[in-house]
Amino acid sequence: MALLEIKNLKVFFEARNQSGKTSELRAVDGVSFELEKGEILGLVGESGCGKTTIGNAIVGMVPVTEGSIRFEGQEITALRGKSVKLFRQKVQMIFQDPFGSLNPRMSIGAGISEVLKVHKLVSGKNERSARVAELLKAVGLEAEYAARYPHEFSGGQRQRLGIARALALKPSLILADEPVSALDVSVQVQILNLLKDLQKEMDLSYLFIAHDLAVVRYMCDRILVMYLGKIVESAAATELFGKPAHPYTEALLSAVPDVDKGLKSRTQGSKRIVLKGDVPSATERIPGCPFHPRCHRVQAICSKEVPPVKDCSKGHFSVCHFAGKF
Repeated sequence: MALLEIKNLKVFFEARNQSGKTSELRAVDGVSFELEKGEILGLVGESGCGKTTIGNAIVGMVPVTEGSIRFEGQEITALRGKSVKLFRQKVQMIFQDPFGSLNPRMSIGAGISEVLKVHKLVSGKNERSARVAELLKAVGLEAEYAARYPHEFSGGQRQRLGIARALALKPSLILADEPVSALDVSVQVQILNLLKDLQKEMDLSYLFIAHDLAVVRYMCDRILVMYLGKIVESAAATELFGKPAHPYTEALLSAVPDVDKGLKSRTQGSKRIVLKGDVPSATERIPGCPFHPRCHRVQAICSKEVPPVKDCSKGHFSVCHFAGKF
C-alpha cells in the first residue's frame, strides 16, 4: 500500500473578471498518483499549473471539489475534529518563503515549543526546551538560537528553522513547496543536502514541489510533470531526463542551461525549444490536448481528440497522441 494515494483530484475555484462575470477556474483537474514510503516524488511545471494547489489540498488548506486523498490507507478529505489534528502530526509542510512562514513576534524557541504544546507530544517546559535544542541541532543550528527572532537570521538559516518546525511532530511525509527557490544558489545546495540527509536519518518521504528541473533531478526518485492542472508525464528521474515522452517535458528540459556546452552554442539555441504564446488561463476550455496551441509537434488530431495515457515503458506514462515517437 502506498503512503499517499490521490485519485481523480479536482480543485476548482470561482473566478470573477473585471466586469463581474464569473467562471470556473480548474486549478487541479483530475490528478491521480501515488507516493511510496521513503520516496522523494517531484512535482514540476510552470507557475500556475496547479502543483502548489495539490500540496495545499493534501494538508487541507484549500477545499477539494472532487476526488480522493488517502494517507496510510485512510481517506483524509472527510476528516474532522481530532482526526485532522492526528493527521497533521504525520504530514507537515515546508514553505517557499522562509521568513513569511515564521512568526516575527515569537522567538524561534517559542514558535517551535508552541507546536509541541498544542499537540501534547512532550510534557513540561524543560522537555520542550530540550526537544527544541535537539531539532535545531538536527538542522545544523546552535541550541542558543532558540532565544533569537526570525529577523536575526539569514534566508538559509530561516529555511533551516522552517525545516526544524516541520520535523517537530515527527512526520512521515513532508510536502516541500519550492523550499529553495528564494535562496542563493550556494545556500540551495546546503538545504538540499540537509533534506536528503534528514530523509535517510528519519525515514521520511517527500512530495517535492518545484519548477527548477536541475533541483528536481538532484533530489527526486520519480517526477510528475504538470500542465494546466493535469499530469502530462510521469517517470523515474533518470528515464524522464534521458528520454522525455511528452513535448511539454521536452521543451522544459531544453530550457535547462547545459554547462558542458560552450557559451556560443548555448546562445545560438541549437536545441532550445521555444513554446508559442503564454500559458492559457485555467478558466479556458481547450478542445483536444490542452497543450496543442503551444506544442511544437502538433498534428491535426491534437486539436480534436483528448490524448490517452500511454505506457511508454515500465513506470513511464505520457498523455500524448505521439508519446515516445519523437
